[in-house]
Amino acid sequence: MELGCVVRSAEEAEHAAGLPFDYGELKGDMLCVPPDDLAALTARLHSVRLPFKAMTSPLPRRYGCRVVGPEADHTGALKVFRDMCDRGAALGVCTVVLGSGQARHVPPGFPAQDADRQLRDFLLAASDVCAERDMTLALEHLNRTETNLVNSCTEARAVIDALEAPGVRITADCFHLISEGLDIRTEVAVAGGSIAHAHTSAVPRGSGDFREEAQREFVSALRAAGYDGGLTVEDEFRDFGREAGEAAILFHRVIEEANVLL
Repeated sequence: MELGCVVRSAEEAEHAAGLPFDYGELKGDMLCVPPDDLAALTARLHSVRLPFKAMTSPLPRRYGCRVVGPEADHTGALKVFRDMCDRGAALGVCTVVLGSGQARHVPPGFPAQDADRQLRDFLLAASDVCAERDMTLALEHLNRTETNLVNSCTEARAVIDALEAPGVRITADCFHLISEGLDIRTEVAVAGGSIAHAHTSAVPRGSGDFREEAQREFVSALRAAGYDGGLTVEDEFRDFGREAGEAAILFHRVIEEANVLL
């Protein structure tokens, strides 16, 4: 299992390259620069000695994309998504994590079955965009403070199974499982072979409290489910170099302990 870190700027990417991470995961917002500045940013990131294997937040909040509800605009959202995927692909991204809670929040009174259908339709279209770029789309379950649609691995698995589309898989996130008070082993087991990516962080983010025992359970459950891909630390580090470095040491230890137990 490889260990990665979400980076929110070129500066953080450069710091991460000097820490014991195997890859970086780009926050989509950092790629939202004018076309005239994109070449320079891309060149700077290419110079970083760290592969960028994943991208999160492919529908940055600033664009106000909506994929469910009466104001849903799949054409507009897909335009943003396609552009973000192009920018990520130029940097080697192969997994696109779709959290974007604001884009999939169901407004009060809107029929749940209609929201489910809208989400499935968007996922299918987005997976086609990813497939054209040799990318995998990984739906991330989020806690209820971030969205009210798909709040567990169990719910994500139900969406994936209904799609019957091999290009759409799941990002399992320890932070969101803990935040929702869900059983980690049960949730990861339900997601099982549909897991394409994994996230984790301190709880709450930025607190430095990684709930190490819960992290051990999460990594152990991932390995028991047959998952051996990337585990990305997605946190709100105030002192990136120091705090991300400490997190890397902790998670390498957790991963190694899980390997011993296999």
